[in-house]
This record gives sequence, C-alpha cells and structure tokens, in this order.
Amino acid sequence: MSDDFTIPAFRAVPRTGVIYVTSEAHKLGSRSSDPAWCNLGQGQPETGDLPGAPPRMHEVAVRVDDQEYAPVPGLWELREAVASLYNRLFRKGLPSQYSAENVSICGGGRAALTRAAASLGHINLGHFLPDYTAYEELLDVFKAFTA
Repeated sequence: MSDDFTIPAFRAVPRTGVIYVTSEAHKLGSRSSDPAWCNLGQGQPETGDLPGAPPRMHEVAVRVDDQEYAPVPGLWELREAVASLYNRLFRKGLPSQYSAENVSICGGGRAALTRAAASLGHINLGHFLPDYTAYEELLDVFKAFTA
C-alpha cells in the first residue's frame, strides 16, 4: 500500500515554518536530550534546574478522581484566579472587572485560536501575516468560508 493517498474532504497541509524546520532538524539528529541542539522555534520552556532557583518538581501525584478531562472552558477555580490576577494587574480602579465567566483556559495557542475561530459566524476576515507560521495556516482556513 502506498503512503501517497488523498481523501477528497481533506487538503494537503504544507510543512511550513516551525513544522518544516523542526522536521528537518530531527532528520539531522536533533533530539531534546542532546545539549548540542536547541529548539528556538516552539517556545519550549527550560525544564532543567536553574542556578539560584528553587528545586524543580519532578513528579506530581494526581488523585484518581482528578484523572479526567477538565470542563472545556477550564476549571472554575482556575478561571476565577486568572480573572482576579488580570483585574489586580490591569484593571485596578476600573469600574468593570472580569470574572470567571470572562475567562477560558486552553492548552496552547493553536487550540485557543481554533476555539475562537470556531465561534465566529460568517465573516470577512482580514489579518496581518502572523509571526508564527502555524497560526498562518489556521487563519488561511477562513479562505474556505469565502470561496
């Protein structure tokens, strides 16, 4: 069986930007465990110990009753904490304050933008070319709605 197949409902997604570069680096030997390589394309955090910082946690115990998906918009308590932090840092003294109802927690930028895009009705979207090419692919989806 050939790896070259198409399904009419799906288009080929080009490997652009970060996806292309990380795929090529992997072919050349890039591995996250190899200190000779550094992935600057995905915003990956430093996960090792840092001089002068508190020791890192290496394990987190998770109770059995917490081993399920959280609600789609995120845990209420976390949403309240984010709203409170945002109000304290950016809305101090303003008459309107954010609440947990105004906050959605999402596991990453692409997922968050996909949620936002999915909630829009029939629109004519104009946008600048984003710095992160994965977002460009997401925004190009809107071309299908206006074609």
